[in-house]
Amino acid sequence: MDKPIYNCHVHTFTAASVPDRFLPLGLNRILKYRIFRRSIIYFIALVKSVMGFLGLLFPSPLTKGISLFYGLIEKAWLSKSSLNHEALLRYDQFFETGGSGSQRAIFERLRVQYPNGTHFVVLPMDMEFMGAGKPTVRYEDQLNELALLRDAFPDAVIPFFAADPRRPNLLELFHEYVGKRGFRGVKLYPNLGYFPNDSKLLEIYALCQAKKIPVLAHCSPGGIRRKGLSAAQAKNFAHPANYAEVLKDFPRLNICLAHFGGAEEWERQITGKAPREGEEESWLSVILKMLTVEKYPNLYTDISYTMFARTPSDRAFNYFDYLKVLLSDPLVAEHVLFGTDYYMVEQEKFSEKEVSIALRSRLGEKLYFQIAHKNPQVYLYEVRPARAKKKRR
Repeated sequence: MDKPIYNCHVHTFTAASVPDRFLPLGLNRILKYRIFRRSIIYFIALVKSVMGFLGLLFPSPLTKGISLFYGLIEKAWLSKSSLNHEALLRYDQFFETGGSGSQRAIFERLRVQYPNGTHFVVLPMDMEFMGAGKPTVRYEDQLNELALLRDAFPDAVIPFFAADPRRPNLLELFHEYVGKRGFRGVKLYPNLGYFPNDSKLLEIYALCQAKKIPVLAHCSPGGIRRKGLSAAQAKNFAHPANYAEVLKDFPRLNICLAHFGGAEEWERQITGKAPREGEEESWLSVILKMLTVEKYPNLYTDISYTMFARTPSDRAFNYFDYLKVLLSDPLVAEHVLFGTDYYMVEQEKFSEKEVSIALRSRLGEKLYFQIAHKNPQVYLYEVRPARAKKKRR
């Protein structure tokens, strides 16, 4: 390909890298087996169907009472737990891919959905300090397997290093994998319970800026979070405004705030439910201001997962259309990266390939390759930004 596609946000870690108490009641161990998770899903669906059938066949006070009782349980507990039918369907898709025996097997399922020559930024996850127990596979072993994946596909895999400041040997591992073994970026996940201006991370940023190593951070209210943290507390850790000082202190460091704020924040912006400023301003609006008003030249965002979210069926446009409107501003268009969040998006309705094709069709070739080829090359320090060339003339 003359212009290879860059998918700047994918995962290949297996379910063995997920802490053993990530789900309640030991569901991690059970749901990794297809026969068990499918049996639970079918059983819950069967119970719902039987309750409805009995209510129609025997419309007595007893059957109505039983049906009402089940409905109350479902509404009060199941709908908020990890055992409701919708959640189990999502877990089924997650474990169908994540339950693969190797990162290579997961990557192979991704690679065939893209043209030959496509590059993938592969992001590991360090979940050992989220208060949910220990993973079966040590973090170092996850990185070692990712290094082997890179060696098997050197022209396709761009490995990043996940940095959690609570890991005692963080700097040692950074020097090993980024310094010696050629990992090309750093991944942050503040929702797990740390701020991006942690003193250990400041040391990492300084090294990254000096060595031209980009940083990518989860930046949406959704996703996983440390056990015991409320949604509001997790949002406090992950808020895009937390990066303003980092961007000022490290002006040559390329930082990507992933997910463009997230679909939830896009909805608040689109429907006018978020104020234009203040604490309740949408994260989408905050990121847009950072790009266009504060004009941080080394700030990027990606559209991973957000483009897979379902928009209301009665709306006259979807997220592809809204993204195209946002990209009409050159300051935005030059700082958005294509990414999907594979295989987390396996939980959604559309496949990786379907969304990528739809996005390319809606944006058109020029805008699509701006975010899927040109911008990623600049973000990854593979080429210099055009603005730098203009200044030197």
